[in-house]
Amino acid sequence: MRNLTRLFLLVAALGLGALIGCSDGALDSVVDGSVVYNTTDGGPAASTSQNSGAGGNQAAAGCVPLVVSDPSASLDGTTQFRPEEKQNNPQAGEPSYVYLAAGREAVVLRGPDVPNAAGLLALQSPSIALVGASETSADGYAVIVNPTFRYQVAIDDFEYEVALAQVDLCQQGGVIESQFVFRANPDASGVAFDIIITASAGSAISGPTSPVTVEVR
Repeated sequence: MRNLTRLFLLVAALGLGALIGCSDGALDSVVDGSVVYNTTDGGPAASTSQNSGAGGNQAAAGCVPLVVSDPSASLDGTTQFRPEEKQNNPQAGEPSYVYLAAGREAVVLRGPDVPNAAGLLALQSPSIALVGASETSADGYAVIVNPTFRYQVAIDDFEYEVALAQVDLCQQGGVIESQFVFRANPDASGVAFDIIITASAGSAISGPTSPVTVEVR
């Protein structure tokens, strides 16, 4: 009985610590109580989304993220992976390609860190929109966080193999960290080359990230 009491107190203390570690703005963004996992510090290898929109969020440890999402790109039923977990597949065109199953898997890419971020992390008319879209292709995505702060996602030879479903944002100290969740589209078969993410806050630019190529079959 004593051990069970100690375990209960430890779990309660950890939960309180996680809440204290988040900013008021981040706490205001909690809408469905989703559990968040860190994909960059040895956390779970993958998580399966069980609900719409913010389900299966990946975020920095100790912080509930602000989420910018595309309602048309549901993550329901998808399993999310870090890039290195889906590389070196013998069926892929190149060992470095992230190889995803169409309609069933997603990859979480880390965006550029944005320093000197005081006052930037606030959602004002947030959106995810295609850039240069035609019936068969696009140049990438624009992610609007607020009128001052946005991301640009460039994708080479992009024929809708993936969809940018959501972006998770979290401020740690004076730095905004971000993670971009790309879902493999259900009817896709092809390669989205050199996904590169940059951030802009006023005249300041952060990034670009190293290019990541995703193959969907």
